[in-house]
Amino acid sequence: MKFPVAGLALAGLLGAAGANAATPAAPAATPASAPAAKTAAQAENSALAPLLAMLEIGNPLPALPDCADKRTPDGRDVTGYCVELKGDGLMRQVGVPRAQRPAFMDGPFVVAFVDRNALVGLVVPTAGANSQQAAADSISALYGKPFRQEQEDMRDKAGKTVKTLHAGWMHKPLTVELYAMPEDPSTGTIEMLLPQARALMADKDAEVDKQLNPPPAPAAKGGKTAAAKPAPKAPAKPEKPGSW
Repeated sequence: MKFPVAGLALAGLLGAAGANAATPAAPAATPASAPAAKTAAQAENSALAPLLAMLEIGNPLPALPDCADKRTPDGRDVTGYCVELKGDGLMRQVGVPRAQRPAFMDGPFVVAFVDRNALVGLVVPTAGANSQQAAADSISALYGKPFRQEQEDMRDKAGKTVKTLHAGWMHKPLTVELYAMPEDPSTGTIEMLLPQARALMADKDAEVDKQLNPPPAPAAKGGKTAAAKPAPKAPAKPEKPGSW
């Protein structure tokens, strides 16, 4: 299934090209078409538009070269879209060239959630509180005003209080969430997930929990049975900001 909003920026560009090809005698846009033109213009102004035009959530993950062939000489960046071939198949690191990266993106990689070959989610790392307004503006240019938004006080590594933004957008079936990391508010994330991605994440959590808490071994037949030791408790997970 193709998610209709993911390609909004491309549609806006095509619309602009069509408008430029019109003759001077072409009639002015009617009031009914004005909102669509405004929406397309907003999408073009989103720093996320180039990334989402390439990685369309809901479409197949594009066939991309191995990032080993796209690294810069110092190994710190990539020169084109690429994918790290290592991984479990569910989560794939996708390299994004500098020209296609939003200024608020932290590092050259996004995390793609893949269900079979369908791209069902993206996680874009950000500079957290240092870039949160630019990130929020770019998301709003695509999906409108957030359905929920709040300020949260966090402590940075120096112990200073930092005001961070936690906001959520919904364009069914896609949900988008922006937040800073409690352990280091200078880092953050944008989660863009379809329901399939959330289901896959839940399955992964259940698998990890089963590994941490294996069922007790059955008692041996005959003879004395030793008292079964309780399974060790899994370490408590920190409360995740992205939980709306």
